[in-house]
Amino acid sequence: MEGRLLFLCTSHFDLYKIFQHGFEHYSGCDVTTILYRNYRYKNKMEKMHNFFSKTFFGKDLRKIWASAESISRIPEKERYDYAFVICPELFHPEHLRHALKKAKHSIAYYWDGFDHFPAYLQTMDYFDSRYSFDPIDAERYDLKFIPNFYSYEDRTTAHEYDVYFLGSYDESRLATVLQILSLLEKQNKRVVIKLLPSGKATTAKNLPSAITFIDHFISSREAAEQMKKSRIILDIQNPIQHGLTFRVFEAMGLGKKLITTNADIVNYDFYHPNNIFIWNQSTRSIPDEFFTSPCQELSETIYKKYSREHWVKTVLGLPGGTEHAHQPQRSIGRRPTI
Repeated sequence: MEGRLLFLCTSHFDLYKIFQHGFEHYSGCDVTTILYRNYRYKNKMEKMHNFFSKTFFGKDLRKIWASAESISRIPEKERYDYAFVICPELFHPEHLRHALKKAKHSIAYYWDGFDHFPAYLQTMDYFDSRYSFDPIDAERYDLKFIPNFYSYEDRTTAHEYDVYFLGSYDESRLATVLQILSLLEKQNKRVVIKLLPSGKATTAKNLPSAITFIDHFISSREAAEQMKKSRIILDIQNPIQHGLTFRVFEAMGLGKKLITTNADIVNYDFYHPNNIFIWNQSTRSIPDEFFTSPCQELSETIYKKYSREHWVKTVLGLPGGTEHAHQPQRSIGRRPTI
């Protein structure tokens, strides 16, 4: 190995495995992964102590203890060439600074929007380099803009259904899902939609049979296997973020077409109307040829640009990456032309 990399991330779902795999295979570094996990009280006294701390002082000791417990797993005497952190807001500032001092170069990747996680703002000064997948956040907060990437490249022409969607459940998303599903079923398309309730059990009733609520997390590998069975992937944008989700790029890697509600996708160099249909509230049908025509093949240059290998080499400044991360070609607030 040519170097050492310290990778700090949340254990939420298994997305960290996608990044970890990329660092292990493409960075040339020996990777140490430290996961932030929720703290489990050791006894009733700790639980009571935290209750009074939150009630009277507004301080959640459980989060501080979780941070300390996570950082304590870093070998004390080890030193690193890179410290790469996702979700830095989870770590207490004192613990985060302690970890970053162990590395020659520190990097933050903000994989969600700043409007969703305003606590990101308090972490920016700790890092040498800062990246975001959201072009508006990148411009607004002087971050390096780099889109997400695809991890799987398995291609298949055998399809069991026309459109597939997997995502977490919330009421606003469900409303959009139902509108799109109604449109697709009128066009006699086979649709599979799987929703994972986040925290609370859903109260939604009398839903179409195409929608299934799942009771367990589906790994990225399993999700890719399910996406392979579909002709088209459905992507529904979170209204408080502008960056493109991983679904967009996994569709690219798997050679799938995409239906998305994120109109900003027209500003990316891989956009082609043969491959990507932008749904909005005025959409009344999707052209039949979108379902029947083959995908427009991307150039090798563009395709490789959104690979996990290129992403890793770019954020670490390694040969084979882009010397400077992509810069958003827009002004804040400009609406794309469709």
